[in-house]
Amino acid sequence: MDTGMQLFAVGLLAFTRIVLVFVQAPIFGSHHIPKPILAGMAVTLTLVMYPHIPVPPDIPQDLFPFIGALLTQACVGLVLGFVSFLVMAAAQFGGEMLDIQMGLSVAASFDPASHGAVNLLRKVHFYLAMNLWLVLDGHHALIRALEASFRVVPVTYFQITGDIAFEMIRLTSNLLVVGTQIAAPALAALFITQCALGLLARVAPQMNVFMLSFPLNIAIGLALLTLSLPLIVRVISVQFDMNINHLVQSIKLMVPPGR
Repeated sequence: MDTGMQLFAVGLLAFTRIVLVFVQAPIFGSHHIPKPILAGMAVTLTLVMYPHIPVPPDIPQDLFPFIGALLTQACVGLVLGFVSFLVMAAAQFGGEMLDIQMGLSVAASFDPASHGAVNLLRKVHFYLAMNLWLVLDGHHALIRALEASFRVVPVTYFQITGDIAFEMIRLTSNLLVVGTQIAAPALAALFITQCALGLLARVAPQMNVFMLSFPLNIAIGLALLTLSLPLIVRVISVQFDMNINHLVQSIKLMVPPGR
């Protein structure tokens, strides 16, 4: 392979990794951004990072091995994008639990970010986390981590190991824990409310407790959600800081042996 084709191959492999990160990453993977603009951003970032990307000596020269190399970079991009989106997913999971407990699931509305019907509090948590991600420079940290990945993980390498699989499982399980922490104050209040309504139904069976529970759950849930907003912001901010370390750790797990 001559030098020109080799440089083009490196650029194409790098573009594949970047565009697959953008597919899942917060903000970049949102449906608010049109796909042509997203592709243009990926091309621009590839050109900016290109001078700092090491050229490996083992670039495949045949078609099918080169397609295999493209698939390896797609996997690297998916891993980095998946890790970067976990905090956003945890925030949405917390909002989803509150929607179910408060009975707001029936009030789902169309969300352009997901091209589907999304519950109200899940959407509130998503936009809150999105704004925090921007305020905390999460987009810059993601780009720096992506640039660092090219220096330690070659554009022709990816290997699924037990360490990578275990790290993905651990981070995914942590998503459920963080989502529960975000929704915990309102969930606890709603649980106490349901217990009180159950006792009231036994003490005064003539009361229509079922109909009373709908406005009461919404009122108590929204009140506790408002009071717990500082706690939610703090939890999400801490998780975004930790997410940078998770990105770095994921990149280290993908480093080829002997490097």
